[in-house]
Amino acid sequence: MNLICNLFSSIFPSLEGDGSQREREQTIDSSMRFAVLGLIKGSVFWLLVASLLGLIVSVKLHSPTYLAEYGWLTYGKAYPAFWNALVYGWLFNAGLACVAWIIARLGGRPSGNSAVLAISTGAWNLAVIIGLFGIFKGDQNPYRMLEFPTYAAPFLFAAFIGLGIWILLAFKARAYRSSFASQWYALAGVFCFVWIYTVAQVMIFCMPAQGVFQSVVAAWFGGNLLGLVVAPFAFATIYYLIPKALGQHIVGYRQSGIAFWSWILFSSAAGLASLVNGPFPAWIASVGVVASFGLFLPLSVFTMQFLSSLFSSFSKIWDTLSVRYVFYAVVAFIVATVLTILGALREVQEMTQFSQYNDGVRYLFLVGFAGMAFTGMVYYILPRLLNKELPNPSLADLQFWVQGLGIFLVTVSLVYGGWAHGALLNGSDADTIAILKSTDTYLFLTTIGSVMFAIGNFAYAVSFVWILLSPRTEKEQSADLIEPAPELEYTHS
Repeated sequence: MNLICNLFSSIFPSLEGDGSQREREQTIDSSMRFAVLGLIKGSVFWLLVASLLGLIVSVKLHSPTYLAEYGWLTYGKAYPAFWNALVYGWLFNAGLACVAWIIARLGGRPSGNSAVLAISTGAWNLAVIIGLFGIFKGDQNPYRMLEFPTYAAPFLFAAFIGLGIWILLAFKARAYRSSFASQWYALAGVFCFVWIYTVAQVMIFCMPAQGVFQSVVAAWFGGNLLGLVVAPFAFATIYYLIPKALGQHIVGYRQSGIAFWSWILFSSAAGLASLVNGPFPAWIASVGVVASFGLFLPLSVFTMQFLSSLFSSFSKIWDTLSVRYVFYAVVAFIVATVLTILGALREVQEMTQFSQYNDGVRYLFLVGFAGMAFTGMVYYILPRLLNKELPNPSLADLQFWVQGLGIFLVTVSLVYGGWAHGALLNGSDADTIAILKSTDTYLFLTTIGSVMFAIGNFAYAVSFVWILLSPRTEKEQSADLIEPAPELEYTHS
């Protein structure tokens, strides 16, 4: 009985005892508590699912007979299921939870229509379940990040429309007419997903384009899903969390407009670089290569802003859990973007195009950058949303180090192993099987990294359930539990 009472008190906690200085924030939080918690719950669930699938995929790379008796878990099905569960399951749920909370908090007013957000969240997760079921059933499509069967696409699109409408209405109802960079990126991510997903579904499945143009659209969509949807959600999180957690302005904030528009411009075409050496007009791949190198401009601004802001309060990085995650995410973003730019070179692609190199870069970008940024934001949101402290900070610390080391090991193994694999393919007379066997060490290290990442994810799930179900102590009823963060969004440095 106490467990049930704790569960409902976490979802609908009493606001008695909260000080007047947090009245506005608590009112905003209470207006969307149930819906945002639903997104976070979904993200934790899909993170565990993706961890299991990722572990299966990594084992199959060096032990192909693993689980061979299960036809629905062949590598050709487990591989796309892993990436789709990771992106549409974990990252979208976590990213939308962060974006919804940020938009409402920066708006300065309680959010209405929270039922729309909650219903759309349920519909989104149902669509992901349908999509994964279709992949395991064998109905998958042959395009990266578009593998969900066509009968799952309408559910996914309709659910996102509901989520997007809630975010737009919350932004429209804001009390402050000025806007902050976090809001720019949040809205850009929402608009861009509707745009690119519509174009991809129409031009590939509904009214298929002729010839090789379907593959061009698929490459464009895959690049933009990362660059124009997942990345903007992560940028919104970082731009919000650094000033709030550190209590200072973003260094060089006036250059944020340059970073925003240059990232949107160049990232929208960078995915076409993957078409190098393919049966496509040379100018299409060349546009992708040039756009990839154009990413140096926003990368320079982001690096200056984020690292300068973090290093100005370096001691707080290790004292504050959420900022620690942001620091890891920023470093991962810089490394992943540099690897993406260098990987667009034709000479490099001749070495890496048929190896695990691109998977390693993609893993670092999605998990190391976006995933760690969202996790840090969730750890910032939960105590404020529930008015509770983390029951066991040591468990969260363990999660950070185990996850961080796991991500590092997977990335290094896939990137370096992919380069070595490509070098052997290009310069060796050995047969393909012998070359693959020579990379078993790297693939085995990938499995070790996947195990470490899964352990960290399990610790994350335990921390989340623990804070959700733990009763509020007398201290947690007080007004001084969580100090209100400074309102730095509405002034520019």
